Amino acid sequence: MEGATISFVTWPDGKVSQASLTVAGEDMARQKVIAEWMPERYFGDAINGFMANAIWRGMCAKGFKSWTIRIGADGSPELDEH
Repeated sequence: MEGATISFVTWPDGKVSQASLTVAGEDMARQKVIAEWMPERYFGDAINGFMANAIWRGMCAKGFKSWTIRIGADGSPELDEH
């Protein structure tokens, strides 16, 4: 899968969650980092949308951040923090 954006989540200490790296957007990066600790095997695949947003707000309060790198037409990157 290819795209003009790369999204990922960083831990409170600034380290990148390798599980969160995706070209599918910030919401998917957030869901993937949540799934890293709440695996489908035990919690099912329903941790998305409303439920993921609620968990994500709590993670933000603890210092997690999501980022997106956008690659412009000229190849220059631009970083967005959310």
